[in-house]
Amino acid sequence: MSIPGPLRNLKTQGEFARKFTVRQATLSDWKQKNDFWEAVEGERNRWGKEKTSNVLASFYQRVMKKGKATDFKLWFQYFLGWNEKAKAEHTGELKIIHEYADEKLRKDKIPATE
Repeated sequence: MSIPGPLRNLKTQGEFARKFTVRQATLSDWKQKNDFWEAVEGERNRWGKEKTSNVLASFYQRVMKKGKATDFKLWFQYFLGWNEKAKAEHTGELKIIHEYADEKLRKDKIPATE
């Protein structure tokens, strides 16, 4: 249950029941227990944390190739703790990143001339 459907080896509850020789009704009963979903969430978080570096690498490559304003915003929020409601002066590295994002937005909106 903690692994996203398209990535599961066993796609259905029936397949799971057959492989582990348990009745489907038992699996359904387990899903009714409160601690079942907490355990699923814990496993999902563990599974996701192990893949986070790969997701960030893919996101970084996409942002650098064809990043949109929302991509930069997400990056700033995640890595720099940026908050659009907080007013702050941009200095140092953040100023450079801010200027890069502005330049990227301008290039995306202005058609290239030959």
